[in-house]
Amino acid sequence: MLELRGVRKRFGTVQAVDGMDITVQEGAIFGLIGPNGSGKTTTMRMILHILEPDEGSITWQGRPVRDVAAREFGYLPEERGLYPRMTVRDELRFFAALHGVSGPQLEHEIDVWLERLMGDEAGKKVEDLSKGNSQKVQFLAAVLHRPSLLVLDEPFSGLDPVNVQMLKDAVLELQARGTTILFSSHRMDHVQELCTHLCLIKKGRILLQGSREEVLASSGRRFLRLTLADPGSLDALIQRMPALRGASRSKGTLEAEVTGDLDPQEVLRQALEVGLVERFEVGPPTLEQIYIELVGQEAVAP
Repeated sequence: MLELRGVRKRFGTVQAVDGMDITVQEGAIFGLIGPNGSGKTTTMRMILHILEPDEGSITWQGRPVRDVAAREFGYLPEERGLYPRMTVRDELRFFAALHGVSGPQLEHEIDVWLERLMGDEAGKKVEDLSKGNSQKVQFLAAVLHRPSLLVLDEPFSGLDPVNVQMLKDAVLELQARGTTILFSSHRMDHVQELCTHLCLIKKGRILLQGSREEVLASSGRRFLRLTLADPGSLDALIQRMPALRGASRSKGTLEAEVTGDLDPQEVLRQALEVGLVERFEVGPPTLEQIYIELVGQEAVAP
């Protein structure tokens, strides 16, 4: 497992990370989330031994990360860095060689990943690729040496939905192979979908940590979500039930917090009378709702 104990890091007068205690179990997809300036990237760079903590310890499987990071970890940084005049294949060979990997097995691995993610673009120079394909090359450079821990900082930034799904599938496949993944993103929907465990930080301190289910249930609040086949039927339902008048509506789905004035079973009964129910559930708030509540006025990035 990856363990951070009492980790602190200061830059001048700024306390970037302040007493961080985190445990990431092997095989988890661990979401490290928080607003800009919260200490996420600094924490990741200390885990990768790019930065040294001022205080505390960071270990992987009981060993200090300084002894293992270069060989066993992979990193997709938020700031992309590729050599533009190299071909995609040569770029990947170069980054794999930095981790001590070469030979026929690497060539096979490159072929498999390029066919899956790059298609006809694989023979081009990096400078001739789109932003999305350049990002996929950077992702491949982080995984070809088969790291035991993969650190992804904003991996889906700027990607179209097709490429986002490609990388999501790749991340889940790597997890299935046993790779532990530390993942940071401002897109709470992506984090909630992928991550098994979460840690929300602000100003270098942990606000909330646990399994995805524990984090979502932490507020104790419940929300009713209802979708009718005919969105216009929602108006008829609201006319029947004044308690729903303050509910939010998006793309034909109504969402309302369950309070003493709102009986979910009565909502369902009334909904069945006015139309065809496509979705009905009562559950915890979304991760985005929890994030906004705890972070305050700092906005979730689009």
